Amino acid sequence: MRGLVADDLHGAFAEIEAVASGTRCKQPFYSLAINPPLPLSREQYMATIDHIEGKLGLTNQPRAVVFHVKDGREHCHVVWSRIDLDNMRSIGMSHDHMKLRTCARELAHAYGLPLPDGLAEDRGDARFEKTRDVTFAERAMAEASGIAPAERRKAITTLFRSSDSAAMLRNELERAGYVLAQGERRACIVVDRAGHVHALARQIEGAKTRDVKARLADLPPESLPTVAEAQAQQAARQKAVDERLREKARQRGAKSAADMKAKQESRRRRAIDAKRQQLAITHASERMAMHAAHKAEQGRLFNIIAGKVFDLFDRVPGLRSVVAPLRCNPAINAAERHRLESDALNRRHDRERHAVDVTDGSKATSHQFDSSTGKSEADAAFREATNKSGARSAPVRGAARTISGAAPEVGRRVQTPRTASRTAPGRIRCRGQKKWHRPAPGHDPYRPRSAPRVA
Repeated sequence: MRGLVADDLHGAFAEIEAVASGTRCKQPFYSLAINPPLPLSREQYMATIDHIEGKLGLTNQPRAVVFHVKDGREHCHVVWSRIDLDNMRSIGMSHDHMKLRTCARELAHAYGLPLPDGLAEDRGDARFEKTRDVTFAERAMAEASGIAPAERRKAITTLFRSSDSAAMLRNELERAGYVLAQGERRACIVVDRAGHVHALARQIEGAKTRDVKARLADLPPESLPTVAEAQAQQAARQKAVDERLREKARQRGAKSAADMKAKQESRRRRAIDAKRQQLAITHASERMAMHAAHKAEQGRLFNIIAGKVFDLFDRVPGLRSVVAPLRCNPAINAAERHRLESDALNRRHDRERHAVDVTDGSKATSHQFDSSTGKSEADAAFREATNKSGARSAPVRGAARTISGAAPEVGRRVQTPRTASRTAPGRIRCRGQKKWHRPAPGHDPYRPRSAPRVA
């Protein structure tokens, strides 16, 4: 200890506080820890302490030094009194951090001690340079314009340093999206795309206002637009840019919609083609199954004999009208039943093909249906050809329209024609008549209207 009456730390600290009570000092102690990376002798420690207190202005001030070992390393703590007993004032400790850094380098060089990275590289005053804080107004402007303040300053600084004259600087700023205008309180300002006003001198790093004025001395203030005019120019430019962007977006949207429509149409076309192909395969298998069933039924003995009998009776004019209802009865005549089943299958196939064609919507087909009659053009052409040829068997209106399964059911009862139905032997009902009557001699109910009556 030095300069103290007490011989222990508690007494020494109490003595320093008692002396400080006579002043307005709130912190009368100054503490310092010396922890070298390599061991030092006591003489080196004391020399270090004397050197440090000389740099801090604490020479001959009361102090207490304590040595101790921690984690195998010896270091010391020093406590000084800041009270000047002659003047009863505290000693100022301004810039003590920088003074201690200097002492650390000097002592490390004197004793050959290594320094940490932060002390080995002294950047001087550059360590205290702080980045300019972004204000709330600049943050709001950045959110509105999409330009960060740091990026804006960097861009304007680069343009200012690369330009040689005021006219060149003005052109470069306009090319970058800024308008150089005449300020109300400042000499020159810049207006960004969003219409925000910025002082030109504050946007150039490392330049002062007099440097900016000297650069723009050749540009008269009258040639610059006002703030309102500059904001109007930026609004017009931004409107044009937005319109171009919207037009590009509309074009991209239209192209995307067209591509999507083409893809959907291609998928729909493939699905319809696959459905049409599957339908053709199904129809062919149904026709083959029906043909096989008909061929098998035609080979039966009863059907062969019935066909021979009907052919024999047709040769006799007097028996032709009597046999005609039996010949047209599908329950008796297998050929008539086969014809009705074939017509029904063809109509169903026409309807199914028509449904696929309607789904396609791009192909004009001949299987157009009449909503009033429920029949297709193929049925109408078949009826017209039958009437012109004078055939005795016309298409049956009430025939079954669907055939379930691949092969038709043999022996199924089918509705007989309404033009000539028979319920009892020798009694028929002709077209347009409500009552049943016996046919007149030579009467043929299937005779076309234009054909002569058979005697």
